[in-house]
Parts: sequence; structure tokens; C-alpha cells
Amino acid sequence: MKLLRNVHIITTLVLFALVSTSFGQLEDSWYSVSIDGSKAGWAHDTVEVDSETGNIISSKVQNMTLSRGGINISIAVTSVFTETKDGKPISVNTSQEAMGQVQETSWEFGADTLTMTTVAGGQPIIKKVPLPKSGWLTPGAVRKMFHKKMGEGATAITYRTMSPELGPTTITVVMTKKGEEERDVMGTQQLVTFWETVNDKMPIVGTEYYTNAGLNVGSSMNAGFGAITNAIMEKHDALSPVNEVPELMVSLFVEPSKKIDNTKTQLAMKVTSKDGTKLTLPSAGYQRSQSNEDGSVILTIDLANPTEATESEKIDEGFVSATAICDGTDTAVSKIANETLSALPTSSTKMEQALALRAKVYEYIDNKGMSTAFASASQTARNKEGDCSEHAVLLCGLLRAANIPSRGVMGLVYVPNYGKPNGVFGWHMWSQALVDGKWIDLDATLTEPFTVGHIAAVTTSLSDEGMAAEMSGILATIGNLDVEVIEADE
Repeated sequence: MKLLRNVHIITTLVLFALVSTSFGQLEDSWYSVSIDGSKAGWAHDTVEVDSETGNIISSKVQNMTLSRGGINISIAVTSVFTETKDGKPISVNTSQEAMGQVQETSWEFGADTLTMTTVAGGQPIIKKVPLPKSGWLTPGAVRKMFHKKMGEGATAITYRTMSPELGPTTITVVMTKKGEEERDVMGTQQLVTFWETVNDKMPIVGTEYYTNAGLNVGSSMNAGFGAITNAIMEKHDALSPVNEVPELMVSLFVEPSKKIDNTKTQLAMKVTSKDGTKLTLPSAGYQRSQSNEDGSVILTIDLANPTEATESEKIDEGFVSATAICDGTDTAVSKIANETLSALPTSSTKMEQALALRAKVYEYIDNKGMSTAFASASQTARNKEGDCSEHAVLLCGLLRAANIPSRGVMGLVYVPNYGKPNGVFGWHMWSQALVDGKWIDLDATLTEPFTVGHIAAVTTSLSDEGMAAEMSGILATIGNLDVEVIEADE
């Protein structure tokens, strides 16, 4: 099982939300990153000015080590935003590396469009998307604005910006001053203000700490899988070894109220949030969701009754398009799909083709383990290894190669006889195929196509420009769910 693309995307999203660009004059800041008090890695922020052009270059680097079921996963994330001295965007370059798997994305800003180039083990995927309307701030412009507002004594600040990790769309950030206190900042007592920070793309509230000069000296956020804390410090302290690697898989298991029989074809469950907030879960695939007034959700899983796709979903080209993470046109991906379909009768239906492709992925990935991280369909087609996310994106790629619309699903899967007396739900990823106007759930990690022991939390088209934003919706549910089994067929 893998937590949101191998825990990688979720930590990327949260860390970039936490490690704020320093709003003052400091151009080189190092931070230690901890999860629930255990050091997980470091972060490094720099702001440089090109001596020839005057362009401002804001860079962020993060390096973390996490554990999933006893296997350590190393993650490195880099983001470089270049803008003019007047705050006009020029380019963004990001890279994400986890256990040898690399994804690189570049943005080039034009007058009205943004050119995105993404590479993840296959051919570069190049897209042009409309630029957001004016009114959003680059990192350099945000620093200037924040410094000015602090000097004016502001207690609430709202602005719009872009975060490359969330795709080419603007986000609205709201900062509210909550107080101030004396703190030790690298050996010096300084007055530090703390600000509650929220944005309209991620359902998490954070706290950020700044000196009167606008220097970000730390932050904290409860991300469901643990409290993430950043603290500014000297470089050698930030780079000190990680001794006790934080465990992020076993700690997120959810034990249902009773055991589940995965041989059944129907199941009803009541899902509630531990913190009392209202839950929203999708009706998708074999799952139907009904919201209650108390904020809980009744889920009905019926393997004989898939949900109908909406009219817009039926014509959405995003479910068949090539993306960096899911490229059905990749030579290695399309070869597997063609070989699988050629073994079927010429009269085979789309459903029969989808089931055959699912079975092929189960058979094809022969190194099934958790040591692979963030691999694309193109990479998985070549190295034949991975866990749930690699199975999911490869299957989506094969489906698209067969001209069957597909999407990814993030949620939980039931694992009987493991971890707890009633078994556990663990975070997981699988696929959905659009067949005859209905979304069909397909789990390529299983010997059978699907089981009732699944809870879908979000769906994603796996697009380069929208996947991270779609996935961020899961943050409100991670580490925050209780599952009551209320009905099963006999």
C-alpha cells in the first residue's frame, strides 16, 4: 500500500505549504523538518539576484527520509522560480526524486499562455495552458508585500499566488496574526510573531513564525499523518543525520468495527471523522456516498452496480490524454497493451479488454514491493516493479493505449488478518475504467478485479496540470477516519 503516490506527493504538498519563502532580506535559510518530534530531513531556501539581468531566483530544496512498513524511502524535491525584478514571472523548474525515480517539470511564461513540459521516464509531455488572470503575486512580490504589511502593523493579510506543486492555477492565501513572543533564533533572542495560514486548495491550517524583519523562522502543521514542524537553524545542524526514521504507513491503518468478508458483493459502511468535521466522499465506481446531517457518510459498495459517468466525464479528453505519469502513447506501455489485446478474440468487448489489461498488470509487475517510489507508467513498463500506485498508473496507461478512458483513485483498501483483530484499512491506489458509460473499479494489485473492501476518497485524471490539486483533497481524511461496518449481503 502507498500513501498518496507513495507518501511522496502528500509530503511534497505539505512541505511546500510549510516552508515559506523568507519574507525578509535573508537569502540563505536552512531548516530542520520533523514529523511528530522525529527528525525527517531538512529544507534549504535561497533568494538570489542575477547580477546581469536583475532577475530574482527563489529556490527551495527539501530532502526527507520516511519509512513505509520498515522500508526507508528517500525523497528529494527542488523548486526554482525565476521572475523579473518587477515581479513578472519568467520560468519555474521543479524536480521530484524518490528512490531513483525522477519527475521533472518546467514552466515557461508567455504573454497569455503557460508552456508546461513534464518528463517522468518517457517522452516529454508538452502542453500549453491559459495563464491565470492578473492579480496574483510571484514569490518576490509576495516577499515585498508581506514586508510592507508587517511594517504597517497588519494583523490579516490575503493574497493570490501560484504554487508549482499544485499546478498552473492560483491559490488564495489568508494569514491571520495570532500573537507574538520572544524566541531563541539561532542563539539570539528575537520577537517572533505567529500567523495562522490557510489556503483554498489544501484543507489544512498551519502556523508560521516570523521575526519583525520578515524572516520565516519556523512553521507547524497537523497533516493527519503527523505534526510537521520546521525550525530554522545553522546548516550543519539542519543537515545532521536522521536517526529515527518516521513511520508513515502502519501509523495510518484504520481498524473497522468488525471483520469484512471480501468475497461478498455488497457492503455498507458508516465513515466518520475523528475530529468531528464534515466528510465528503465521492460516489464513483462501485461506491455510492450519502452524507448525513452529523457529518458522517454512509458508503454502499455494490460490485454489480457501477455508477454512471456524468455527461462531462463521458466526453472529457483528459481521461484518454497522455500525461507524464500516465502516457498511453509510450512505446513500452502501448506494446504491453497491444500484446494483451491481440490475445483476445476480435469480438471482445471493452469490458473484457479492461479486465484482461488489469490481469496483465498484475502478472507483469513481478517485483511487488514498497521500495519503489513515484514511478510513472512509462517507468513501470520498463522496470516491472512497484506497489499499488505503480500498478494503478500502469493500468491507466494500458487502458488509454486501448482507447478506454481511465482515471486513478486514492482511498483505502481492506487487509484482513493484518495489524489488528478486525484487520485494517490502509491507504491505497487503484484504477477506474470508463466502460459503456459507467466507471468500473479495477485493482491490479489483487488476484481478482475488485473487492468490497475499498473506500474511495478522491479520483484524479492524472493530468500534469491538475493531479496534485485533485489529490490534495485527501489531506482532510488522512489519519482522521473511523469505519463502522453496518451491513453486508448474506
